[in-house]
Amino acid sequence: MEIDRGEPRFEYRPLPASPISIALLMVTILVAATGLPLWILSRGFYGLWWLWATPPLLILASMILGRPAPLRIYERGLELPLPLWKRVLGFRRLYPFEGIVNLYPRLYYVAGALMSPFAASAGTVEHLGLSLELRDGREVVLKFTPGVPRFSQGEEEGYRMAVEELRDIFRESGRPWIAQVESYSDQEIDAMKRRAAKSLMPFQVIILAFFAPVAIIPLLYTILTSFELTLDSALLAAIVVLGISPTMAMLLTSWRRSKRRHHYLKEISKFTEWKRASQISKQAT
Repeated sequence: MEIDRGEPRFEYRPLPASPISIALLMVTILVAATGLPLWILSRGFYGLWWLWATPPLLILASMILGRPAPLRIYERGLELPLPLWKRVLGFRRLYPFEGIVNLYPRLYYVAGALMSPFAASAGTVEHLGLSLELRDGREVVLKFTPGVPRFSQGEEEGYRMAVEELRDIFRESGRPWIAQVESYSDQEIDAMKRRAAKSLMPFQVIILAFFAPVAIIPLLYTILTSFELTLDSALLAAIVVLGISPTMAMLLTSWRRSKRRHHYLKEISKFTEWKRASQISKQAT
């Protein structure tokens, strides 16, 4: 069933690809055009000359599949800037305003930073987006592609313009951004801010866990071979699993603590937005 979007109010076209992906493509093209052909020829693998194009083609394909659609805001709803692969698979893109209970600023991690051990230590590779809390209980995060790689929280141009337009639309319709919110005292808000400001993991622990496989795997291999044991595939797999287990444990812990941090930030942001709107309403009356 076709949903009445109303008149178009705003359109923003994100960058077709992030600066990091473009830099990665240039590096792989340089390596593939020089080092890889020389290696193939030196080894005599003349039939594998086509391999030089594989890495840049894979990155180019990922950039094409990740190309976002425009963000479009209408009088009665908005269309998310989904990447091409989600649009091909039929992911939902249009969200009518009547189905949105709460709309407020929301921090999100930039492309893979959630699983980065060094980003996890500082917790600063985040950008501002918008959280859409729907009547069915689901939450959708409207992300804005960073124009430049920045290691700090910041408002992108698309975010700023979209927020201004959405505030105008909601104000004209007499609807608040926040319809349902849990009330917190000043002490509770301060406590959540302190918890959210803590580093996810000590930097020393991250360094040790990150480089643990380099030390553990050779050590276990040396110990087992000194006993003249037969290292079959199962035993080698066990060595690798033991070697990477500290790194995987660190990433899992970082992920779980990051989810808890974002819960605090979400609640603070939602309550702050509701409080701001309430003060404006009181001043208007």
